[in-house]
Amino acid sequence: MPKLDRRRFLTALGLGAGSLYLPSVIGRGSRAAAQAAPPTRIAFFITPHGMVPPTWQMRDPGSLATDHELDLRGLAESDFSRTFQPLHSLRDKLLILDNLTMATSIAESKRVRNGNGHDGNEHHLGQAHLLTSTWSVQRSGSTAIGGGRSLDLTIGDAVGVPGRFANRIYGFRHQHPYSFAAANEPAPREESPSAAFRDLMGFLPSGPSEPSEPAPPTRAERLRAARGSVLDFAAGEFERTAPRLSREDRQKLERHRQLIRDLELSFGGPGGGSGPVGRACDPNVTLEGNALRQFARLTALAFSCDVTRVVTYVTGHLQNADFGAPSHLNMHQDIAHNSTSDAGGYSPTMAEHMTNYNRAYAAQFATFLQELDSVPEGDGTLLDHTVVVWCTELSTGTHWRDRMPRVLAGGAGGYFRTGRYVYYAPTNVSPFSWGRPTDVGPAESHLHVSLMHAMGMRDRDSFGLSQIEDHNGATISLRGPLPRLT
Repeated sequence: MPKLDRRRFLTALGLGAGSLYLPSVIGRGSRAAAQAAPPTRIAFFITPHGMVPPTWQMRDPGSLATDHELDLRGLAESDFSRTFQPLHSLRDKLLILDNLTMATSIAESKRVRNGNGHDGNEHHLGQAHLLTSTWSVQRSGSTAIGGGRSLDLTIGDAVGVPGRFANRIYGFRHQHPYSFAAANEPAPREESPSAAFRDLMGFLPSGPSEPSEPAPPTRAERLRAARGSVLDFAAGEFERTAPRLSREDRQKLERHRQLIRDLELSFGGPGGGSGPVGRACDPNVTLEGNALRQFARLTALAFSCDVTRVVTYVTGHLQNADFGAPSHLNMHQDIAHNSTSDAGGYSPTMAEHMTNYNRAYAAQFATFLQELDSVPEGDGTLLDHTVVVWCTELSTGTHWRDRMPRVLAGGAGGYFRTGRYVYYAPTNVSPFSWGRPTDVGPAESHLHVSLMHAMGMRDRDSFGLSQIEDHNGATISLRGPLPRLT
């Protein structure tokens, strides 16, 4: 049976140096224990197709020419927009941003119109620019795709701990990837929760078999053997660590151990209900159950263990039954494309389906946040020391890329002032319009700078393109953070 690497395993469980934040281990009774702070993490939560503006916006309709904000903390659930009502219980930890513009993507539409590239599809350009904010790669005979290293990987480069993962990318695929290692080079993404769990735990056997072995076991057999009784193996280490901890840290460690056990059981591991022992070790296994919740738990595990500080989660596509739409309707062509009043085939019924579609995603986002918020850490919770960014590649199902909704959750260790809804007045002429130029809100590129600053990258004043032209040829600077967040 392959031998487990004890140090690597303990680090993955959060018991190695610099992992699970337990102040009473950092020099018992010392000033360091009192002053040590958990690391700041970031997660991106990505959904497709945009939203329906009237059912997510909470702006003051009489003050659209000026910046303004609402205090979310005192609002009743009925005061929340219909789309965001599933997030009401987390309102103290939310920062909802209204009227941002994916300016670099719109500017590329102008380039394509002028003959620089051939793919002007707003979905494709939105997906290419969402986390890169730079010109896409206009592939001959194919669609446009990301043209530079994406924000999640760039932040991971700066904050990753040597010997651990700089970032993890989980979930599914919409049309194109969002995360890129370089231009036209999608970053690896893990779609299987069980494979992601094994990856995080770090106890997969590795290395070639000895040449003298007459019949090397298959990979599946070695995985089952290596998995063994992982929690039993860890139990002794937990018990040896517990006496060194304060009461608060013992409770935290117990919560952490329960998180790992829950994951084991949800994947059908040892003791996992009626499924065969080691079922999750089968490389071909298809897990049943809610992938969103499993990936939320994996993110909590990865962050609390300090195995990584950057996670990107791409949501799966919803089925019509998930949001109450008739099965014969096509989500893209029938619902999304007819959900806003400017659509040629606008239908209030389709707008209602689209609203319910995004309410379902808001409920998923709430589940993701609650998993992080359930883990005590330092002077708050894991969510308090994280910023989770809910973003879409379009602002509406009719392909707008201005009037963008963005939701930040968690304060990034106190960096962001949460409990607010922040509206940004139109400050720029749009980079491109097929008709009369319109005034739009600030570029999302400024938010990217703010996120880098929250993660300690204070020397960065731009990400991707540093400037573009507006519809009239004047320069729009993309440098500097987004105001009114801190």
